[in-house]
Amino acid sequence: MFFLSLCIYFSSCQNDNYSEPQLIPKKYSYIIPNKISFDFSQQSENSSSIIPYTNGLVLKNIGDSNISGEFIVLSFESNEKNYHNLSFIKRGDILSLRKNESQAFQMEQTNLLFSDDNVVASILNFNDAISDHKLNGFYKGELNIYTDDNEFLKSLTCTGYIDYQGKFMFFVEEDDEDNIVVLQGNINTGNMISGKILKSDGTNLSPIVNITSDLLNLNGTTLSGKVSFTEESNERMLQFNLTHQN
Repeated sequence: MFFLSLCIYFSSCQNDNYSEPQLIPKKYSYIIPNKISFDFSQQSENSSSIIPYTNGLVLKNIGDSNISGEFIVLSFESNEKNYHNLSFIKRGDILSLRKNESQAFQMEQTNLLFSDDNVVASILNFNDAISDHKLNGFYKGELNIYTDDNEFLKSLTCTGYIDYQGKFMFFVEEDDEDNIVVLQGNINTGNMISGKILKSDGTNLSPIVNITSDLLNLNGTTLSGKVSFTEESNERMLQFNLTHQN
């Protein structure tokens, strides 16, 4: 019994002195060339669990001039980037970053590793009234759908953004909507759209066609305008009624 007690004692001491393995954060980066880098860091809470990850973000100015503005990060639970796979949205303000300076942010925990397939990172604006796209910002509101005879069909709740270059992604929130799920593309000179509508599985539903008599327009905080698209061989009209979120 004496020797057994000694074995148990020394074994206990060895366990007490055992050091936890060093946790090495997993890294992922997204870069806007000559402007800014998004450097993500993901680390599990303790050595016995892989998930959830504690997520951090460092924005670094990799350009030659000071940077300020607003950014957005969206993470998705799978490679299908639609609202129902959305893990979180992070918006934040960029302080006046000089060349090679950085700014750190803490984000929500997730169970996924960040990659090009499940993360969207973008700059909404650089606080540059001349260079930023006039419609840039984060939006919430409704997309109203009509037939080509102007008969109302349905209204869809929508969340999305337009970035500093006019690139946009709008996500429909309704659980039972399978066709009109994601709108993405670019808003070009004169607010002409080049883009498409995606189904819930990420496949194409229809290209977005401009209605030149009613292009997108931001009046105060209200983004309005109309486009057309095709759904199951039927022509449809989609009307924007979105509110710019401060």
